[in-house]
Amino acid sequence: MIENLPFNCAGEAGPNVVSHEEFWFSLKVRVDSTSQLWQAAALRCMSQSDMSYEDVDELIGPIDDPSIADCLMILALPDRVPGCTRLDVALQASESPPMAAPLGSSDCRSTVGQS
Repeated sequence: MIENLPFNCAGEAGPNVVSHEEFWFSLKVRVDSTSQLWQAAALRCMSQSDMSYEDVDELIGPIDDPSIADCLMILALPDRVPGCTRLDVALQASESPPMAAPLGSSDCRSTVGQS
């Protein structure tokens, strides 16, 4: 079965096959710990570049008030996918069902991910 793969064990590719198919990839997550998310994103930033703690803090916010969207983007997106061109990236907060508002209150909605 392995001999039928288009590459060998040394990782050498077989003939170049050009495909211009496009795909959407969707991933839904629930953030359970913002501090763990921030720590993982900070570690990724500092291990893949010579960023200082101050640079990381500016990029993803401080650990006590992290930019959740930036942390998720850093962790969920690889630098590149071999053989592919990234065409688009989108991240938005999942909409929660509207909660009943007390009488006389204004309509408050999150604008996270909206412009």
